[in-house]
Amino acid sequence: MERKIAITGATGFVGRYIVNELLKKNYKIFALVRNVDKLKGIFSDKVVGIKVNFFEKDSVKKAFEEIKPDAFIHLIGILTEDRRKNITFYNTHYLLPKILYEVCKEQGINRVIHMSALGTHKDAPSDYHRTKYMAEEFLKTSGLKYTIFRPSLILGPEQKLFSDMWKITKFFPVIALPGGGKYLFQPVDVRDVACAFVNSLEKEDSECKVYELCGREKVSFKELLEDIFSTWNRKVLLIPTPKIFMYFAGKIAEHLFSPPPFSSDQMLMMWRDNVCGLDQDVETDGVRKLCNREPIPYRESLSWSLENFRYNL
Repeated sequence: MERKIAITGATGFVGRYIVNELLKKNYKIFALVRNVDKLKGIFSDKVVGIKVNFFEKDSVKKAFEEIKPDAFIHLIGILTEDRRKNITFYNTHYLLPKILYEVCKEQGINRVIHMSALGTHKDAPSDYHRTKYMAEEFLKTSGLKYTIFRPSLILGPEQKLFSDMWKITKFFPVIALPGGGKYLFQPVDVRDVACAFVNSLEKEDSECKVYELCGREKVSFKELLEDIFSTWNRKVLLIPTPKIFMYFAGKIAEHLFSPPPFSSDQMLMMWRDNVCGLDQDVETDGVRKLCNREPIPYRESLSWSLENFRYNL
């Protein structure tokens, strides 16, 4: 029997790969979106689009009543706030999923797959991570059968870091390195993330678990940028800069730009390395456990990402 999946964030970076993975496995996909035309432009008629006002519970309820999905995947998130448009971490990371999961509970949609982030913790100093933690805690106490994913930096051609670095260094080949660029990532390939999300739907032992998603290699921010610029054959001056300076520069950027190119909260996100294995009561090695294989190696993933990266100024 054909299984129906409802999903948010289908047109985003990670969402496109998850949808394509679902299509390979013949799921019937219903995307809750703000813009149906944008969805059709990406997936044509392969995905059914349903327009929703995510902050109106009746709108969400009507969508779920129409779909009657077997499972729900939630992917919506932001990296910076745009307070002039009321786009905040609290609204996007906590209030929005809270409404969605309340409706899931009311409609008897028992299986939920949730996108969180590595570094999420009750003691995290950033609003980004704290609101992600709030959403996790709400879901855990909702009574729903959940699977939560916490990926490190996700590599893929659509990774925003690539387009930002391409644009900035094309005209001004100088980049400030917060804290000297020593902050560590454990990058994971977007194809591995998609595999883990979709496979979790078919594994009962993944229910009510939190998985970290990381690759095998730990890479500093400085090393990552050097690898990117080396691939592009672009000479860029990397200047070590105290994080406190970058924090206040972010505060200024938030007042000058909408949305800002970077924020003070992003500096607070660097409260500890973005690597797997720092928290208890979570499943490490999520890719291995759910995809039954090793993660795609960092160099292979970065090469594929940059070979397929496109940016038009």
